[in-house]
Amino acid sequence: MKINFTHLLSLFFCSLFFSVTIASAQSNGITVRARGISGVETINLKVAGSVVATWAMKTAFDNYTYTGSATGSIQVEFTNDATGRDVFVDYIYVNGETRQAENMSSNTAVYANGRCGGGSNSEAMHCNGAIQFGFTYDCLSGNCSSGTGSTTCGGYVGITFDDGPTSNTANLVNLLKQHKLTPVTWFAWGARVAANPSLVAQMRSVGVVQNHSYTHPHMTGYSYQAVYDELNRTNQAIQNAGSPKPTLYRPPYGETNSTIQQAAQALGLRLITWDVDSQDWNNASTSSIVNAVNRLQNGQVILMHDGIANTNNALSQIANNLRSRGLCPGRIDPGSGRAVKP
Repeated sequence: MKINFTHLLSLFFCSLFFSVTIASAQSNGITVRARGISGVETINLKVAGSVVATWAMKTAFDNYTYTGSATGSIQVEFTNDATGRDVFVDYIYVNGETRQAENMSSNTAVYANGRCGGGSNSEAMHCNGAIQFGFTYDCLSGNCSSGTGSTTCGGYVGITFDDGPTSNTANLVNLLKQHKLTPVTWFAWGARVAANPSLVAQMRSVGVVQNHSYTHPHMTGYSYQAVYDELNRTNQAIQNAGSPKPTLYRPPYGETNSTIQQAAQALGLRLITWDVDSQDWNNASTSSIVNAVNRLQNGQVILMHDGIANTNNALSQIANNLRSRGLCPGRIDPGSGRAVKP
């Protein structure tokens, strides 16, 4: 048999180019593998609460790819349920890893226990609802290759910002993305959230939004009901802006007592403060803020604020210093109050 080596080489390089192209698209975006039952079902891909792609389903499993750069929480949402319509999601591919739908703990679209949203850990979507797939920057498998360079994480620290949203929030979000200093935790001022709900989606693109009270008062002299109302009002403002219900509460000025703790607990909020205060609120210089972050150890949390120029200016060096120490931004675990792997 005569072998055409030129033809074989051509096929090899075409295949290689195709594989690299697919890998590149996947590493910089999100691929959803799904199918419908009738072929008229529609799903949305939502990132940080915003719809970034909408697809009509086929009756056979197919890959649907979003190639944009949105970051934040990921949902696959079924939107047009009717008789004879169901969606099955096999997996999504993001950040260099495959996340199976049946391994996800939140699926409000599955019908179980006699109701929609009555189950989890399922690839089935029988009702309008969504499967939560974590965050774009999560590494659930522990073996990710996003194509953007990797840092070996020897530990995790909690990067937190109080008092947003402000006129600085959009700029701060862009800086955090630029320096790959995510995820962060925002302790939001409820009245400011209510006045600027559109900024919450931007905040969520780099982290999670938590409770910092509605009017930022000194509350140690408040009654239980007054504290409860202040925190509950903040929860509602955050949820009305499209964010999940908060699980953490940071008291203004770090002031707390048993009444405040009881009210927070009644609302399902863990009260936390900080391990290191950057003193940015007290006119600390950029170098002082950087040095404060340098004191962080694995699991610890730093206090910073949205709206302070010196804090913005410190972010580049903060990111570089953390990487040099093998520390990565983490999420704050509601169970322990410590920074852990996202």
